[in-house]
Amino acid sequence: MRTYPDFNKYGKWSVITGATDGIGKETAFQLASRGQNIALISRNTERLKNVAKEIESKHNVQTKCLAIDFSDDEEIYDKIADFLQGLDIGTLVNNVGTDQELVRFLEQSNLSLIIRNLVRLNIMSILKMTQIVLPGMVERKRGLILNLSAFPILHPIGKYAIMNATKSFVNLFSQALSYEYESEGITIQSCRPGAVGTKSSQQFGDLERMTSPKDYCTSWLATVDKARWTHGHWQHAVEAWVWEKIPTGLVQKLAEYFYFEPGEKALQDIEKNK
Repeated sequence: MRTYPDFNKYGKWSVITGATDGIGKETAFQLASRGQNIALISRNTERLKNVAKEIESKHNVQTKCLAIDFSDDEEIYDKIADFLQGLDIGTLVNNVGTDQELVRFLEQSNLSLIIRNLVRLNIMSILKMTQIVLPGMVERKRGLILNLSAFPILHPIGKYAIMNATKSFVNLFSQALSYEYESEGITIQSCRPGAVGTKSSQQFGDLERMTSPKDYCTSWLATVDKARWTHGHWQHAVEAWVWEKIPTGLVQKLAEYFYFEPGEKALQDIEKNK
C-alpha cells in the first residue's frame, strides 16, 4: 500500500510549471486532492483557466494562474516573482521543459532555436524558479522541490544529445542542492521518468503502450520524502536498471529500434491524419 507525505507540512501552496498537460497537470490535481492550493504557470491562458476551474470544482482549493512562455527572455522571472509574492509556498514542481527532434545535432531543423529553447526551458527555468522560491523555504525551515529529469541520462544517446545533456544537468543540480539544503528542512528530489503517455512523447511512438500520467504521478508522489532521486514508477525503475547494465553502444541500437524508428513512424502517421 502506498503512503504519501503530508504535503501541507511544507506549506499551503504548490507551484507547478508546465501545468496544463501531462505530468504537470496530473501533479496539480493530485496535490490539490491532498489539500494544496495550486499556483499554475504555463504559456496558454485559456488552458490554464480551464485547468484551474476544474481543480477548484473538484477539490475545493484556491488556484492562481500565470501565463508565461519560459522560452522568453529572463525578464519573465520578475513577473513570476511578483505573481508568487506573499504565498506560503511549500512545494515547487519544476516540470516545464521541451524536447528535441530525434536527429543528429547539426540536422535539427532550426538548431539555434532548439538550443535556445532547451537551455531556457530545461535549465534556466529550474535555476530561476529555485532562486525565486527557495529563500522563503529557507526562512520558514520547510519546503519541497521536485525537479523533472529523465532516465535516458543513464547513457549518452546519439540523436538526443542536447536533451540528454540538459536533463543530466537537472539531475545533478537537484541532488547537489539536496545536500546543500537538507539541514534547512528542505527536501529536494530529482525524478527520472522514462516514457510517459503525454503529447511530448508522441515522437517515441504509441502513447497507449506508455505509463499514463495518472498512474505515473500516483506512484511518483508516494516516493517524495523517501529518496533524493527516483524513477517514480516500478516499470520505469526496472527499465532503467536494465539500461544501466547494457553497454552504451547496444543502448544506442535499442533506442533506435524501440523509440526512434517507432517514433518516426508515429509522427508520419500524425502528419498524414492532420
